[in-house]
Amino acid sequence: MKAIRGAVNFCSDTLEEITVKTIELFDELIKVNNLLYKDMVCVIFSLTADITAAYPAATFRQKYSASVPLFSCLEPNIKDGMPLTLRVLILHEGESSTPVYLYETKKLRKDLFYENCN
Repeated sequence: MKAIRGAVNFCSDTLEEITVKTIELFDELIKVNNLLYKDMVCVIFSLTADITAAYPAATFRQKYSASVPLFSCLEPNIKDGMPLTLRVLILHEGESSTPVYLYETKKLRKDLFYENCN
């Protein structure tokens, strides 16, 4: 079993932006890792408390698969933490484990990305 991490941040707490960027994150995770839904063991969603307009797990269920077990939790409220951020952890039966960090979340993993990445 492998684990794949991913994250995306939002500019605003709106249904439209959360839905669009959640789909963007999963589209990229699926493409980069050649994921099949049948191989997904589960997906864990971690959200900052300021995300209230939409439920990213529901977006996943509606857009991708109703059969993959999903679990959501809140990120700890850390001083100077990145606001409006969704993190995901996909456990799957496969070989690939390439993480995907979109937009400002690349700053969360400076060990994976160059400082000046967009």
